[in-house]
Amino acid sequence: MPIHMGIKCDVCQTVHFVATSRSVRLRESVEGMYRLTCQPPCHEVREFRKEGMHPYRVSDDVFKRGYAEEGEYELVQGIGLRSARVPPAGQRSARAR
Repeated sequence: MPIHMGIKCDVCQTVHFVATSRSVRLRESVEGMYRLTCQPPCHEVREFRKEGMHPYRVSDDVFKRGYAEEGEYELVQGIGLRSARVPPAGQRSARAR
């Protein structure tokens, strides 16, 4: 199954996928902040930055739906967000040269 970045609601344990969920919105008034508004019956509202997202393994159908309920996802350990910043030439590892 593919891996997608999502945010988990602490109340109902549903994982919402930033790319496909109608419950996650980028906040225009605060740079880099997202807002999760969980769907009924939960009603939890949570703000987070991209660093709060985690990788989850889910089926394509669940990802397209925008959210995964308990039992439909698996947290993938050891994978996190990576910066696209390239280190200066003097600091690159021998493998990157």
